[in-house]
Amino acid sequence: MKISKLELTNFRGYRNVCVEFDENFNVIIGKNDIGKSTILEALEIFFNNETVKIDIDDHNVHANDEQFMAIQVSFKPENKEYTIDTVPTDLNKEYLLDSSRNLSVKKIWDCSKDKLSVASLKTYLLANYPTVFETPLISMKIADLKKLLTNYDDKLDINEVKKNKSSSIRQAIYEVEEINKFSEIEIPIDKEDGKKIWESLKLDLPLFFIFQSDRANKDSDKEVQDPLKAITKTAISQLQAELDDVKEQIRAKAELLGLKTLEKLKEMSPEIADVLSPEMSNKPWESLFSFSFNCDDGIPINKRGSGVRRLILLNYFRAEAERKNADDRNVIYAIEEPETSQHPTWQVELFNALVELSENENTQVLITTHSPSLAGLVNTDKIRFINKNDGLPIVQKGTEENLEEISQTLGMLPDVTLSIDNLGVKAILCLEGPTDVEFFSHIGKLFDLDLENDDRILTIFLGGGTLMHWVNKNYLAKLDKPEMHIYDNDVTKYQIAVDQVNQRAGSWAALTNMLEVENYIHPRLIKEVYPIEEEFMHSNDGWVEEWKTKNIPKDLSVFLKSIKAAGNTKIVGEGAGTIKRVLSEKAAPLMTLDDLIQLEAHEEVSGWFNRIKGIL
Repeated sequence: MKISKLELTNFRGYRNVCVEFDENFNVIIGKNDIGKSTILEALEIFFNNETVKIDIDDHNVHANDEQFMAIQVSFKPENKEYTIDTVPTDLNKEYLLDSSRNLSVKKIWDCSKDKLSVASLKTYLLANYPTVFETPLISMKIADLKKLLTNYDDKLDINEVKKNKSSSIRQAIYEVEEINKFSEIEIPIDKEDGKKIWESLKLDLPLFFIFQSDRANKDSDKEVQDPLKAITKTAISQLQAELDDVKEQIRAKAELLGLKTLEKLKEMSPEIADVLSPEMSNKPWESLFSFSFNCDDGIPINKRGSGVRRLILLNYFRAEAERKNADDRNVIYAIEEPETSQHPTWQVELFNALVELSENENTQVLITTHSPSLAGLVNTDKIRFINKNDGLPIVQKGTEENLEEISQTLGMLPDVTLSIDNLGVKAILCLEGPTDVEFFSHIGKLFDLDLENDDRILTIFLGGGTLMHWVNKNYLAKLDKPEMHIYDNDVTKYQIAVDQVNQRAGSWAALTNMLEVENYIHPRLIKEVYPIEEEFMHSNDGWVEEWKTKNIPKDLSVFLKSIKAAGNTKIVGEGAGTIKRVLSEKAAPLMTLDDLIQLEAHEEVSGWFNRIKGIL
């Protein structure tokens, strides 16, 4: 499961807010003290309430008329069944999903007293439930279900229903009842079969880890240990079945010894023995282990510079990205201000690593940031912008309508502000991303054009669908310089931008004939930049036409991961994002004119550079 939505009610600065999440990557931005960290910490409380305590002071100070606070998280359910009462249970058939077909779990705290206690918390499922039932069947005791079943003796053979299982009775009633109207209700899951369902669902919820920006300096402190504990917790989750078996064996043996003790006690004092029973308690497995890093030079982590310490901890994510994730359990990484204490170069490297990590099927990444450069790298639909409306914070998804406000909030400036004043610049070459700039720099040399060292041309990347694209595009429109735009052919709306540029005197734009610039890399070079012997692309008739429309980064990622899983541990950088960088930085310099001719791309590519040289 992955988070699809978070709703907060009377929690800290939020009276009533809804945050819709992208299933892969999310960048939460906004001014200081507006509530970015609150979103991550609310999720931390929801997932890890056993270890992360909520306090009465978390209740919104302006919500005295509503003596409660609530954290509701909605998940995109997976197509699977959950075992309740030893019976496989379908959430759809039990009507336990909300009106959006999400699994929505709501935790509500009673804030009417001075302090919160265990009894203050109630947990519910928000379900789009049939109105024909006054009480949700999932909340009823088996005795009450049996009694209700007798009301249906004219619609079904009661004797055929397994009455020792609540789920069997419920399904029998659902099948014969006329169900045509629904309404969303809150079903308590703290007792009866509701509790059994919750205990089963919890095993399938994602693991949630938060890395906060205000870390203490010692590797023994909680803020530093939490990320390190994430490693231990993930490792333990992979052995959960074996550990549960060990725990059950320990429990059985301990209770057996306890019963034998009570038998002996009975001989001496039966009145005491009769009121005693053996009961086993245990702590989480992760409390038995402590993970850290040892430094060969003898300098402990807590004596390193703050940037190095944070970089070591955050690169745990990079290790996760390359680790074969054989578990079905999803992992959510929440990182607060990853740019903290980092050199600008490492900020971008770290950001790219997090984006690549989010591309894993079982991973979801949430970050907060103040960095304009990082926010400018992400696609606008991944942005979650926190702003205020009538004094109350709201969370908006990044759209064309609010990009100007977002860029102003971050204080974003276009990439060209430092370079355009160069009096030697005669034209601007606009590409989509940094890997495109790298590719064109190498390929241009085949056509006697050195884009890196020719001061007459300024090469920039607009960022495709990113916030920086919007900023740069709007800035460029005010400059009196010829523009040349070359965009990948994988996004339909880019044709609109191409048409607009071609209407401006002295400028021109084009879409690539192939899907993306990666398609202009000859497949023979895959084995040159990756340690493999297998052929990524076949050489049968028609391979060139197939190559032109092939999603190279995605398909090559699947190809490399399969080889790595089969035992080739030399392979690194097999994520789609990294593949784009590898091909542009390592494969593009190895390209020849013959390669372009064989790809049937020489005429197109030479045309690009002839147009550029013509403008110069």
